[in-house]
Amino acid sequence: MTELEFIICLFPIVFMLHEFEEIIGFKRWFGKNGSWLEKEFPQLARQITHLKRLSIPAFTIAVLEEFIIISTLSILTLFSQVYYFWVAAFTVFASHILLHIIQWMIIRKYIPVIITSLLSIPYVAWGVNMIFTKFSLSEITICFIIGFPIAVFNLYFIHKLALQYDKITNHENNSID
Repeated sequence: MTELEFIICLFPIVFMLHEFEEIIGFKRWFGKNGSWLEKEFPQLARQITHLKRLSIPAFTIAVLEEFIIISTLSILTLFSQVYYFWVAAFTVFASHILLHIIQWMIIRKYIPVIITSLLSIPYVAWGVNMIFTKFSLSEITICFIIGFPIAVFNLYFIHKLALQYDKITNHENNSID
């Protein structure tokens, strides 16, 4: 197994460890900090309201869908040796981790993503370094430019489905107010 293949194998595991922190802590954290966030960052009120409305099972379904995509991409990459889709997913994940670290620096208090984001830095740095040794800057940029809007669309889509799940299962009554 090459070093890059090992990094690819670790991707679904690192992703899920990070997501476990969000699954475990986001609901309680928004319950305590949601109103403060809305006051401090009124431009984010819509997103905050959405996250407060999501039940833990609905959020977990969204994470499951992302995990299936990342795992499938990783497995297909290992078998096909075609790396571009994986590079797209990994660079988007790396930017996701960076975004959480920036959020933490702006908010200046614990958020239920920061511990695993900080712990992911060595893996992300290793992966990014490996990508830069195997691919040109233009290949990496194209992968990110294609992967980022797909990831944003998927995130929007899966969160809409998660809200529908809450409506169907009546979990919406468990939302944080």
